[in-house]
Amino acid sequence: MTPRRYNRWQTGAIILPVFLLLQLAAPRLLASVSTNHFVFAHYMVCYDDYGETLAGFEQDILDAQAAGVDGFALNCGEWVGPDWYYQTNVNLMYQAAEQLGTGFKLFFSVDETNVTDIVAMISSHASSSNSFRYQGKLVVSTSGQSSVDWQNSVFPALANEGISVFFVPYFLRAPGTPMNYASISNVVAEYNGILNGLFYFAAGTISTVTNGNASYEQACQSGGKLFMGGYSPTYWGNAQPAAGRPYFESQGGEGTVAQWMWIITNQPDWVEIVTWNDFGESTYSTPINNPGQYESPAQTPYRYCHSGYLELSKRYIAWYKTGQEPPRNQDALYYFYRIHSTNLVASNDIPVTAFNGPVADVIYNTLFLTAPAQLEITSGTNLVTNSLAAGLQQLETPFAPGPQIFNLRRNGALVMTVSGPPILSSITNYDYFPASGYGYGLPAPTNFHVVTPPN
Repeated sequence: MTPRRYNRWQTGAIILPVFLLLQLAAPRLLASVSTNHFVFAHYMVCYDDYGETLAGFEQDILDAQAAGVDGFALNCGEWVGPDWYYQTNVNLMYQAAEQLGTGFKLFFSVDETNVTDIVAMISSHASSSNSFRYQGKLVVSTSGQSSVDWQNSVFPALANEGISVFFVPYFLRAPGTPMNYASISNVVAEYNGILNGLFYFAAGTISTVTNGNASYEQACQSGGKLFMGGYSPTYWGNAQPAAGRPYFESQGGEGTVAQWMWIITNQPDWVEIVTWNDFGESTYSTPINNPGQYESPAQTPYRYCHSGYLELSKRYIAWYKTGQEPPRNQDALYYFYRIHSTNLVASNDIPVTAFNGPVADVIYNTLFLTAPAQLEITSGTNLVTNSLAAGLQQLETPFAPGPQIFNLRRNGALVMTVSGPPILSSITNYDYFPASGYGYGLPAPTNFHVVTPPN
């Protein structure tokens, strides 16, 4: 991965996932109660998900806290300059957190290299009660920026203002450097004097993310540093035409479950969701229905709702933070799929040619069932019925153009019906932003929950 800087309207140099050879680290024993586990989400300050208003930022915080997220890492690609909205949005976010009074935590993920601006950024809200402190120090992270003279320039300037930093950056020094235990150990050793921990900016296929987490965790354990692991719902390099606009298959709920189970088994100190609202690279997990509503550049290609990723993660966030698997007392269904076949050719767009992982034209369904049931999947003109046992179930079903409807039945009674956006038979633009959604069954089999997101 390489550092990146964001413009509000166009994604610039992108973090590219690197495939890893390292096998998963040996798991730690699960703690019965984990009081110091935090879950954060990487927040792109260049976007205002619900509009540039105090109420909009309050809604972001409420959405996050409802999922068990403790705070946002505020990614700022600029502080002083023509992109004035960084300071505006950060100020609104802090005002929203303070006004809500729910203890939501905020810290900066620095994504620029100007030392003067970095110091101004970090110090701007250092005294806020919502700024995340750990061991009495102000937490600061990064999205790269290993070239910045943190030790001799940034930290002394902050110390002069009475600010002591707990530093948990994402550092990968050179593009193309293998992301394995040896290379990350070298990073820990080189920056040992300033590091309190390391963060892994996760993105890619299931194995990319879990192996990357393993490499970072082993290096941090060996070096006596805190480790903040990463979870990434999905990734598409939409704005990377020179690289083939790379798409990485995360396999819907299968990828989400696998990543969170790695986290639960291996118990990193903290976790950061990558990301909350990166509408340029598909990694967003905010439950907003239409990300393009307040951001015109996020309208084409259409950004579909990603609520399924966050809703499925809720269970595992609680499990990670408490050490106890939450009980299953309700049927749950989640769906994930792309809205067109990889065989379609867009009439007016740059081709997508770089595919990574098991890319297939399928619907991914994840279910938690309280008892055996039947799932009927209508995809276009195709109907598939699955007889499923109780517990966690993962399905892959070939899709066809047309409506996508999921009916869960038990003993002939309809438990729930959920519908997603239609699969398209022709396209003007390529769209590898997956659609996702969910539904819950109610205790009485005669009642059911209908979820129909906008097309």
